[in-house]
Amino acid sequence: MVIRHRILNKRHHPLRLSLYALFVLTAVLIVSDFFIPGNIIHDDIVQVKKEQQQYYNAANNSHQSYKVITNKHQFSVKEDFVGLKHNQTKIEYSVSRIFNVINWYRLPSSKDRATTSLRIATGFVIPILVLITMLLSYFYNKNLDTLVFVLQALLIADLVYILK
Repeated sequence: MVIRHRILNKRHHPLRLSLYALFVLTAVLIVSDFFIPGNIIHDDIVQVKKEQQQYYNAANNSHQSYKVITNKHQFSVKEDFVGLKHNQTKIEYSVSRIFNVINWYRLPSSKDRATTSLRIATGFVIPILVLITMLLSYFYNKNLDTLVFVLQALLIADLVYILK
């Protein structure tokens, strides 16, 4: 009886496949949290906080950031939103079901939802890049190990940011 040993390809090692599966599931979980409709909350605006953000570089640049504080949450908003507020005391926003992150916000009188670019990056762009890169690397046997590693580290940082 001849015993044949199957030589495992470096890309198909069980530990590597397990880690790929873990990162793919994490990315899918983050993307689904972004797209699944969250709990819509109607709340009072307690305060709109304006902060001067300084860059400590040669040009000494700065910008304004705005944060809405409600009875239940506080979250960053766009400058345009603060300009539209006009003494309205109510806000409507969606809190994601899995990670309790603000997905979008709007004034009750408006039909337009606003989402911060950071939420789009953390909830959609980074996980989709991880998924695409890992799937290309696995199915097409492309040597993207360094890029996959960097994006996996970025996904871990993304998850830590979302969980904070």
